[in-house]
Amino acid sequence: MSQATVAVRLDQATQDRLKALGETKDRSPHYLMKAAIEAFLEKEEAIEAEKALLRDRWDKYELTGDTISHGDMKDWAKSLSSSE
Repeated sequence: MSQATVAVRLDQATQDRLKALGETKDRSPHYLMKAAIEAFLEKEEAIEAEKALLRDRWDKYELTGDTISHGDMKDWAKSLSSSE
């Protein structure tokens, strides 16, 4: 897998904080930035996947009108805690 270098412009205060945290954690600023970007991407991708799932469910509802009654949902929820 090829890797590309990407430049990020940070103000001096942010650079200083990044360097100080890196020294505290015995990690390079590069490592911390990469870890932060990866965590951000995972979080945002999960949010977008959830949005897509909800859009798909809404589209299906609009198309079919299918719903689940409150009583059926209560019964289902109760069945999760029963030992039957």
